[in-house]
Amino acid sequence: MATKFTYDEVLFKPLQREAAIAMVEYDFTPKKERRTKQVISDDLGITRKTLHNWERKDANFIAYRNYLASEYMNSHLAFVYQKLLGSIENGSVRGIETYLKRIGDLDTNSEVTVHTKGTEQSFDERKQELLERLGKLDEGDDDDNTKGG
Repeated sequence: MATKFTYDEVLFKPLQREAAIAMVEYDFTPKKERRTKQVISDDLGITRKTLHNWERKDANFIAYRNYLASEYMNSHLAFVYQKLLGSIENGSVRGIETYLKRIGDLDTNSEVTVHTKGTEQSFDERKQELLERLGKLDEGDDDDNTKGG
């Protein structure tokens, strides 16, 4: 599901578009390789305080920056799916679960089936069997107590 970020280009102050692009680049560049926010501000010809205020207080700037970051992430979706399929091929249960959730075949209402000795039992059947076994254990404890006392 794509996230919607609502921004209005008409409300952009001069250099905000460029600043938002530079800040998304900053966010996705490894720390050792990225420009500082001061350098970004200097390159744009604005003060560091102006950039800070846009980042923290300007809802339109924040929404546009988030939109750009989202688009950047979407551009890497094929890579993510490739890695997911690779994890499934390697037998990753978490990868399989993620894939099934992605295609809508697994949700919180899905029924769990346990395979035991060639038979299939639903979660409720397995639970009932375990409760019966626990009941038999409790009965055995009661017998031991009555015999000894």
